[in-house]
Amino acid sequence: MPLSSLDQADIDRLNMQGLSCVVGNRRQARRLVQLALAAAERQQYPRGQAYAELNQCWLAYYGGEAEPAIAALQQYFHQCYDLEGGMAVAALQGAYASRRGAFAEAEQFFLLARQLAAQIPDSLHKFMLYARLGVDALNRGGTQEGPRNFLLALDIAERFGTPAHRVNSLSNLASSQHDLGNDEDAIPLLYEALDIIGTQKLRYQHTIVSANLAMCLLATGKPAEALALVEPFYEWPEDDLAIRAFLFCIAAHAAISLQQAQTALDLLQRADQYAKQAQDLEEQMHVWLVRGKLDLHAGDAATALVSLTQAHSLLSWTRNPFHRQQILRGLSDIHAQLGHWQDAYGFLQQYHAAFEAGSRSARASRVLMRNLEKEMRSLKTERDKALELQAARESENVKLEHLNRELAHQIMHVNSLQDSLKEQAMRDHLTGLYNRRHFETCLNAILHEANGDEPVAIIIIDLDFFKRINDTYGHNFGDEVLIQFARLVEGQLRGSDMVCRYGGEEFCLLLREADSLLAARKIDAIAARYRQLLIRQAPHSLSGCTFSAGIAEYPLHGAGRHELLMRADSALYAAKQAGRDRSMIAVPAI
Repeated sequence: MPLSSLDQADIDRLNMQGLSCVVGNRRQARRLVQLALAAAERQQYPRGQAYAELNQCWLAYYGGEAEPAIAALQQYFHQCYDLEGGMAVAALQGAYASRRGAFAEAEQFFLLARQLAAQIPDSLHKFMLYARLGVDALNRGGTQEGPRNFLLALDIAERFGTPAHRVNSLSNLASSQHDLGNDEDAIPLLYEALDIIGTQKLRYQHTIVSANLAMCLLATGKPAEALALVEPFYEWPEDDLAIRAFLFCIAAHAAISLQQAQTALDLLQRADQYAKQAQDLEEQMHVWLVRGKLDLHAGDAATALVSLTQAHSLLSWTRNPFHRQQILRGLSDIHAQLGHWQDAYGFLQQYHAAFEAGSRSARASRVLMRNLEKEMRSLKTERDKALELQAARESENVKLEHLNRELAHQIMHVNSLQDSLKEQAMRDHLTGLYNRRHFETCLNAILHEANGDEPVAIIIIDLDFFKRINDTYGHNFGDEVLIQFARLVEGQLRGSDMVCRYGGEEFCLLLREADSLLAARKIDAIAARYRQLLIRQAPHSLSGCTFSAGIAEYPLHGAGRHELLMRADSALYAAKQAGRDRSMIAVPAI
């Protein structure tokens, strides 16, 4: 579609489509963002440009790019009192702060986003907020808030999103359950997501869902199945570098479990590259964890200790429960191998504490999931009832609007009929000209308006020998003569002039700002055309017709309607007495 044809509504739709694609098809999202930016700039549409730039920032976030400057966006939405835009910017700022481990800063941004979200309806921007709140909660160890936010995102996805949004929510929810040791609930969620991907052909989400499922399979002692699941995605086009780092970490971990050390090393190098490019601390920690396992598998306890110590240093940033347990158990085992019994015992105690906490959180997570599912069903039931009531009210409103439209239509019809009746009351039914009553009413008003300052000419015309025409050719032909003469006169008058059928074969004309001499010239011109007029009505035809006319001028020949019409009629009589086929001007009043 050419940019010139895109209006503001089209740009808004492009931005919503772009936001929809951010989750599931980022290449398409980039194309839509560029189109929306160009169109908004061409249309000088600041709101459209702001939301396109917001989508561009989300794409930068998922692409692992450095945090863009978004202060101008924040200021624009604040000045426009755009709560949804302000919420989305705060969510984005919180996501970046959480990624770099600034959890206190992230919490402030997310708090602002939640406050704004409470004031607006659910939307895809709210979906983005809840998805990031879930990730942030898990990174901070919020084992209950994480799943709750993912479920809220899932609810919005089901109502406003696409299948891609549903897959994203299911994958995030499953990942949170895995991190809490609750693979029992995680695996069915991921299989459901894969079913949607297969049905809807959501190619761009296949990677993350398969990697999450492989992670669960690995945790349940199925490394071969896990590796087979992720192998097809090694060269798969995936723009999110953090996802690529995660996939290769899982693959390397599975390869270690399958005694494939060289393969694990190659995969781990790729994971490390992507994690650093994405500046993702959680995946960098993941890389150190898997590297420690590889070093330990190679029998190099000292190097493994360095790797796991690096991973342990990043726990203060991510605080992921699953990774915490693996790192603490690994450090305990390595120190034991190195004979560092006190350190080994210390880490073992920390591991058991983390394990017990994880087991409790897994049990609590299962209970929480059941309670949340029950809560969500209850909320959906309440919402459905509210929507039914709203739909019923809207239906009644539609009926009322329909009745109002019908009533308005009837009123218009009645008014139209009244106007038509009024028009018919003013018109001669044969010629369509004004009738004598309406003409005389208008004449009074026009003479009052002229107020003696401007001349007004009155002409009474009588068609010569009209009775002879009726007797010779019949009344139908006579009617045709009247009709054609009326059309001829109408065509010669100005918009300010009037003509009426005065009665029988008589017509009366009113010429504004015209004296008797100008009126006489106008009548002579009409008479000449009337003589040339060929009137046909099978089987008869007639030409060379004439008329007589009497002219009176206001205020020269009279100051009132009756006097003027009498003077014009007297002049008409004089014209007929003089032999017809002529016009005569009235004698001035003495």
